[in-house]
Amino acid sequence: MWWEEVIRFLLHNPGFTIIGAFTLIQIVPIKINPWSWVASLIHRFLFGKIDEKLDSISKKVDDLEAKTDKHNAVLARTHILRFSDEIQNDVRHSQEYFRQQLLDIDTYDQYCEAHPEFQNSYAVLASKHIKATYEKLLEKGEFKL
Repeated sequence: MWWEEVIRFLLHNPGFTIIGAFTLIQIVPIKINPWSWVASLIHRFLFGKIDEKLDSISKKVDDLEAKTDKHNAVLARTHILRFSDEIQNDVRHSQEYFRQQLLDIDTYDQYCEAHPEFQNSYAVLASKHIKATYEKLLEKGEFKL
């Protein structure tokens, strides 16, 4: 019978037996996936160090992005405070300069909203002062050209 030949062949060639068993186990709807396991071992063997380096680089990029965002928020806060001081000292500004400060206020407010641990109380009154002054100048049409 041809089954006897197949069994004899498989007994003399255990590699084919293992491959066949893995394939059958992979096809059957069981949680055991030997091909996936073997593939993950090969991947770890070939790319383990690369994956570790990529994870390390990714973490460094995330840290750098967080630092940059915080720096931009602090810079926007500095602009807001300085601009508010200039308004209080009767320094006149163009409408474009006011609009830039409103963008800084938006940047600062968005960062503060996304990061509740960030000190936010420094520029709240200055932001209100800038917005109120902008509205007043806009209503009166008194922007410096």
